[in-house]
Parts: sequence; C-alpha cells; structure tokens
Amino acid sequence: KDIEFNEQQNSQGFIANCHGQQIGEINMFFVGVDRLVIESTYIVDEYKNTNLCLELVRHVVAFARAKHRKIISMCPMAQSVFNEHPEFDDVRLIRVAF
Repeated sequence: KDIEFNEQQNSQGFIANCHGQQIGEINMFFVGVDRLVIESTYIVDEYKNTNLCLELVRHVVAFARAKHRKIISMCPMAQSVFNEHPEFDDVRLIRVAF
C-alpha cells in the first residue's frame, strides 16, 4: 500500500496517509532545547496489526536525530516500539515501563 508520511504543522508530529485518507498519526511536543515528548499515537483499526506504528516512530527518531533531541515517550504504543528496537536507544532519554 502507498503510505505517505507528512510532518504536521509546527513540527508537532507526523501523519500517515494512504490514498488521501489519514490512517495514523503520532503527536509530539518539545521540552526545552534538547528533548521531545511523544504524547500519543493513533492508528485506524485496519492498520493496527501492521508496522505503521514502527514507521511513525522511525519518522520521529529521524527528526530527533536531525535536531539533536532526545525522546521521552508517554505513549504506550510508541514505548513498546522503543522496547523492541534497541537501534533507537541513541535518542531515547529514559526507558519507561507501562
């Protein structure tokens, strides 16, 4: 499926669209000059058992690396992605268990 990922206005996250329909989003906000917080992730039911959450987190990780920020995840879905992907540990500020 052709999925497009677009940065939200004011860098508040990323939106996933497929054929013009929004299928997922990840929302974040900045804390200070060197951190960002993943606040929430939403994925429509049809895409829940895909790697869409992983792809959304990948976009936030790439953004964080480019901006030299560390990530704190308050979102359980995103947190589980971090727990399964140690390659993101370089931008992960703290490990939180849910």
